[in-house]
Amino acid sequence: MQRAPMYRVIYDDIVAQIRSGVLEPAAQLPSEHELAKQYGVSRMTVRQAMDLLGSDELVIRKQGSGTFVREHARLGRRFNRLRSFADELVDSEVPITSEIVRAELAAATPAVAAALRLDVDDPVSRLTRVRLVDGVPAALQDAWVPYAIAPGITREPLVEGSLYRTLAERHHVELRWADQSMTAALLGEEEAALLRVPPGGAVLHGLRTTYSTREEPVEFTSGWTLPSFPLLLRIDAE
Repeated sequence: MQRAPMYRVIYDDIVAQIRSGVLEPAAQLPSEHELAKQYGVSRMTVRQAMDLLGSDELVIRKQGSGTFVREHARLGRRFNRLRSFADELVDSEVPITSEIVRAELAAATPAVAAALRLDVDDPVSRLTRVRLVDGVPAALQDAWVPYAIAPGITREPLVEGSLYRTLAERHHVELRWADQSMTAALLGEEEAALLRVPPGGAVLHGLRTTYSTREEPVEFTSGWTLPSFPLLLRIDAE
């Protein structure tokens, strides 16, 4: 499996320190020079990691003072990169868990077949999960993966609860990009029951098709996110 770039290694390490409490809110991070020496990389690589931490609102830079852990990270999901649900969430303190309500081999529906470039009724692995933030249902995700891409994925525990990490680490699928659409919708009875809210409530409904580095569709997901867990975007000027 391809090794993660060093700026990502630094980012993950600092995020882990924030989540574990080693770096407390308002704590000052070492300087770029000190971090470059610590990780054995260039200051440019450290700067990439700091930019990523800043865009996820985990740290704040103060001119002339340094970089500090944010005291109150905004709760929400970052959609500016292709990541797992847990990695999309900005809040560093709350536990992210999943309830698997369906894990089975199924036949591709017309919509799933079109998204995954399969024939109708081709075998696909279907994984339906309720995603919980601090024990509270936040989103429902219904994912479909071509059986040939990851045989047996519904019979094994996911790596750290992440479908993307399981595809990468167990099935050697390198993810590249995804097409994502988001629309406002009303919850049906089945989805509302799984999210433990009354039916008919407002929800953000998303459809995502994820592609590998071979430009092949490897996952099609229909998702419902409750409005109490907004999707956050950083939009850069051209």
